[in-house]
This record gives sequence, C-alpha cells and structure tokens, in this order.
Amino acid sequence: MIELMVSIVLGLLLTSGIVAVYLESKRHYLIEDEMARMQENGRFALHLLKRELTLAGFYAGDLTIRAMTPPGVAPDCGSALDWSLDPNPPLELINDFSGSAVTAQGSTLDCLDTDDILEATDVVSVKRSAGEPTLRNGVYRAGTVAADQNQWYLRVADYGDDVTWEYIGEADFDGADATAGSRVDYWEVYANIFFIREYSESGDGIPTLCTERLSADSMGPVECIVEGIEDLQVEFGIDADADGVPNQYKADPTAADMPAAVVARVYLLVRSLNEISGYTNSKSFQLGQKTVAPKNDGYLRRVLTTAVQMRNATLPPG
Repeated sequence: MIELMVSIVLGLLLTSGIVAVYLESKRHYLIEDEMARMQENGRFALHLLKRELTLAGFYAGDLTIRAMTPPGVAPDCGSALDWSLDPNPPLELINDFSGSAVTAQGSTLDCLDTDDILEATDVVSVKRSAGEPTLRNGVYRAGTVAADQNQWYLRVADYGDDVTWEYIGEADFDGADATAGSRVDYWEVYANIFFIREYSESGDGIPTLCTERLSADSMGPVECIVEGIEDLQVEFGIDADADGVPNQYKADPTAADMPAAVVARVYLLVRSLNEISGYTNSKSFQLGQKTVAPKNDGYLRRVLTTAVQMRNATLPPG
C-alpha cells in the first residue's frame, strides 16, 4: 500500500513537472512569435514612412511644378480647399495630436476623423508624385498596359514646357499621348495623411498606423496599414544656415522652420498584438525628445527609429 502511494505521488510530481515544462515552453514560443511579428510590422511601417518622406515634394523631377496652382476641381481636405493637389507645402506635421487638426503650417485637415486619432501621437501628411512615370515619352512602364482608373496624374509634355493636372476616370490616356515618341509623360500624384488610430477593427483596441489618401474625388476613405504601431514621433533637422547640415532638431517645428528641414528622424513605438500571460512591462521608452511612461501591462514593446534625408520637400517652389 505504501509503495502504491509513493508511486502515485512520484507520478503526480513527474506529471506536474512535465506540464510546467510544457507551459513554459509554450510561453516562450508565444513570446518569440509576438516578438517576430512585432519586429516585422515595425520594419514595414518604418520602411513605408521613410520612402514617403524621402519623396515628399518630388513632382516628376521638375522644380517648376512646386510653383503651380492646383486645379479648382482638386479634392479638398475638409475646409482645406484644393489641398490634395496643392504642391505647397508638400510635408505637414501635427505634433502630439491633442484634438486639433491644424498643422504647423496652418492647414486644417478636417477631412480626418479626429475622434479616431490616438492622443499625443504625431500626424504627418505627404504630397508627391510617383518615383517614376506610368507613361514616358508615350511608352508604358514595364508591366503596365493602361492607366490606373480614378487616379490623378501630372501630364508633362514637351520636356516640361507644358504641365497640367489630369484626372483619369474610367478611360485611358489620350491615344496620341500614349504613342511612342509623343514627348508626353504621365506621373501618378499622391496625397497621404499618416496617423495612429486607436484600433484596427472597431473595438479590437489594437493601435494601428493608418492613412487617409487622395482618391477619385475626395480624401479617403481611411486605410489601416500596419497593426501594433502605438506611437509615431517625427523630429526635423533644421538647416538654419543653408549648408545642408541640420543645426538643430525640433519635435515641434514652426511654419518658418519647415522649409529649412533637411532631415527627419522617425521614431515608432511598436507593441505586440497580444498580451503575454504572467508578464508585466514596466519599462519607459524614449522616442527622441518624448518619454513614454511605463504602462505596466502585459504587452511587449520596442522602439524602432530611422533618419531620412529630405532632398525634395525643402526645395523652394519654382
């Protein structure tokens, strides 16, 4: 009888040990899985923002386009009339959003639903053309056979002597333009507003990097791009003496500062999508000049950062 009881106790101890090892192994697997997904999401978001900021203010490689007046039919952003196709300013910032949609340069971006924007995160708008034309000298780009429908374009003819805004609806480019040797290029035009929303899908509580972009005849609808982005902060390197080197980095630049911004430092606070059982994150995080206090919850977090040389946004109009 005693031997049986000893055997049962030993069996229970062995079973509990196996269960404990299994649970700990499963926990480590969940942590590694969340870390990998968090890293992948953060890198994708950082790459996207870096490309956008690099191309901010690029319009078909033609400086004179920055002096153009947008067409009267250009989509507005709420009370910001013709905003989407106005080349100036090509880059705008709302620092540490606190309910107001007014940028540092004075635009009111009230096409945004401000109720959805996460407090104390930055909002950045970028206007630009594509990095290469859809149609060059009458010939479609490799892999392209027609214009994107419901898309705004810059039509650049005669090597820049004739530049106009063109909206392509359900049709294609003009037949004469789309003939080899026509001396006509078409460049897609973009206007994007990037911000952090409190959720990806309504009610899920997952902070997400989203964008509201120029569409057929309006700004929007909102498209959420990367889940788990909890904070976005951008600091601009201001070149006060026009030597191409920033003299000072500002998290809250003025309208007068922005034309002299030559570098952008981008900081992302990335969060796991799920909490880790038994884990408490008591760390604080530094996003440039901003300190994020400990949240004392079960989510993993890390900061990703990059620096972006801005060669187009700071070019003077014309």
